[in-house]
Amino acid sequence: MVQGERGRETGNGLLPLFLDLSQRQVVIFGGGSVGERKAELFSRYGPVRVCSLGFSEGLLELAEKRRDKLETVPCDLYAGFSQHLEDAFLAVPATSDSQLNRAIEEECKRRGILVNSVEGRGEVVVPSILRRDTISIAISTEVPALSRYLRLRLEEELGENLSEMARLLSAIRQESKESIPLQKDRAAAIWRILEDREVWRLLDLSYEKAYIRARSHIRPDERDSLDAGDPPQGLH
Repeated sequence: MVQGERGRETGNGLLPLFLDLSQRQVVIFGGGSVGERKAELFSRYGPVRVCSLGFSEGLLELAEKRRDKLETVPCDLYAGFSQHLEDAFLAVPATSDSQLNRAIEEECKRRGILVNSVEGRGEVVVPSILRRDTISIAISTEVPALSRYLRLRLEEELGENLSEMARLLSAIRQESKESIPLQKDRAAAIWRILEDREVWRLLDLSYEKAYIRARSHIRPDERDSLDAGDPPQGLH
């Protein structure tokens, strides 16, 4: 995760983490456009309950599509909201009433429930996320537009074979445990693979050939098999 420079200087207390929300209840208060956007995001990762007197059309459609993850609970939040926090791990006060949002946030703090605020910075900040299969890069700055800009730049810079490299390294790591006893030596071998430009080049042509090249870094005795039957110019 990338954080803004000023955040590091001021020691703002935010620790970048990746959380498993698959078994954690997220409760969103407010069924408008903001609640819909938050529900669309969080319901990708775990169970979400949206509490509101009314719901946007988009939110109702989303709840129908993700009925196993997303539920809507019609309720008058002014009459009481505490009961909806009973099993909450994370709460999102997203109503159109700032005073009500603050009351929900205060109750969450009293109960030790994490809060993702839509009015200023809360305890949980949702970053801009770049995903490539098993690779996740999260970016957080004080200006959301800058976070999005950085994500778009990274999408342009990172090659399409990045996910293939992740796949290759995962396989190599498992195999290296058999041939390289010490963890520090395995880490050094992985780093040599990452710095090997030929491995990256071969990934654009053939995963198998790239794997053979990478494997030579953990089994030097097999270096002569790099060509795998191809003429020398096939790899160079």
